[in-house]
Amino acid sequence: MKRQNNEDRILCDAKRGIFVVADGMGGEAAGEVAAQQAVDSIRKRLSEETGTAARRLREAIAGANNEIYRLSQRNPEWQGMACVLTAAVVEDGRLHVGHVGDSRLYKVQGNAIRKVTRDHSPVGQKEDSGELTELEAMRHPRRNEVFRDVGSQPHKPDDDEFIEYLEIPFDRDAAYILCSDGLSDMLTAKEILGAVLGNAGNPRESVRRLIEQANAAGGKDNVSAIVIESKDFAASAPHAGRIDPPIVSGASLGVSSSRTTFWRGRLAFLAYGLVAGLLASYLWYRPAAVGRGKPDVPVARPPGVLRVGPNSQQYPTITRALEAAHAGDRIEVGDGEYEELIRLKEGVDVTAQSPGKAILHISRALPGADAAITADGIRRGAIEGLAVKLDPVAGLPFGVRISNSDVNVVNVEVSGATQAGILVDGDSGSVIAASYVHANAGAGIMTADTARPLMIGNLFYANGTLRPHIHPGLYVMGNSNPEVKRNTFSGNGSEAIRVQKPELKERMADNLFVNSGRSPVGVERIRP
Repeated sequence: MKRQNNEDRILCDAKRGIFVVADGMGGEAAGEVAAQQAVDSIRKRLSEETGTAARRLREAIAGANNEIYRLSQRNPEWQGMACVLTAAVVEDGRLHVGHVGDSRLYKVQGNAIRKVTRDHSPVGQKEDSGELTELEAMRHPRRNEVFRDVGSQPHKPDDDEFIEYLEIPFDRDAAYILCSDGLSDMLTAKEILGAVLGNAGNPRESVRRLIEQANAAGGKDNVSAIVIESKDFAASAPHAGRIDPPIVSGASLGVSSSRTTFWRGRLAFLAYGLVAGLLASYLWYRPAAVGRGKPDVPVARPPGVLRVGPNSQQYPTITRALEAAHAGDRIEVGDGEYEELIRLKEGVDVTAQSPGKAILHISRALPGADAAITADGIRRGAIEGLAVKLDPVAGLPFGVRISNSDVNVVNVEVSGATQAGILVDGDSGSVIAASYVHANAGAGIMTADTARPLMIGNLFYANGTLRPHIHPGLYVMGNSNPEVKRNTFSGNGSEAIRVQKPELKERMADNLFVNSGRSPVGVERIRP
């Protein structure tokens, strides 16, 4: 209710029993970059399933820590970024927990709730020792200070005073809640208990209720929560008036998010802010998660994850998965090369399982095609972690074309387009963040018409360098009015940024220009 950007990220993998809540620190774009990097790194290591759960958790969190630190040292705009997180793995009837900072894990059993993790903060220590009551701690002016984080300095997996590792039984009559401090600073443990018991058997409704209550209490921070119900929790929970949801054999996971604010308050949170979910038929627990409130589009079935891979028996191509996907679904693209043109679908996210290793490679000419990825009239959707590589012979004008759409393009690589790596035109208001746009014959990114995308934390490198037809890294045409912040421009053919409206020139100063000459921002004079 108060923040202009969402620095929380969540990971819910019901198939593998992996759950993470990460809360970014560092302000502006840096917090969400750190949290997203943490989730990506942890997902990759925990999915390998080598070593004990304890070892995997320690290595996953330490790996995330060191990658965040490395990125912060290489990118001036991200210096100081970090996050706090709680990660849990369900394995062999045990819950393995890796914890750093002041996000939390609660356990609900019977009519009681217990905070399993400790807050690594001065105020948290005083609350845990009894010096402060819960309400006093929630209202303390130093509540947000922490003395452990992920990313501010290098660490090894077994460093003292870094990762708090816990192992507890995954009881069949209990529920477990992971949350960011946006929830625990707004609701007491008793209020959290009431929401979970009151909706026992329906974890999706539990998380919706938690977010509603946190926002009603003031919603001072980003709010994220995951509720995991074990098999017998609903039957054993003391509650009244529960409405049982339809029973589906196996496990269900729901992710939902309010459309309050994303940077400028008009876009849904990229990957986990869309309505999404899973159905894992062989798990005997029922998780549900939320990334900031209620979904704005009802769904008739649990949203799911559609997995794509070159040798996948489920979906061998992204196109096939998109044909089967419904609004709220997420398509997870496995490592490998895919030679196909894809058209995004309303409310569907397309994400790489390993960022940069799912490659959309177009190596031949395709008559009539103008982009490898097209979003036309899409108001909710995302592309994350894909690499779009176009061979010169393909002759595609654009790597990604966004027309009249509000999609999010994050951590995407685009190269080889003849006119622009990414074109944003029509009445589009998308976000392009943390992407690598390079070696395109034309501009790196081009905006046109009345498009108003937000571009933040991207690298524009060596675009438009083919003489004599040189081009800028970013070309702002017509009445388009992008917001361009903390990007890096280096080695592009002409200016770093070219605008057609002179009044936009001064707004482009909040970027890093490397070897861009005396006038990194040029104004193109348009003849009447």
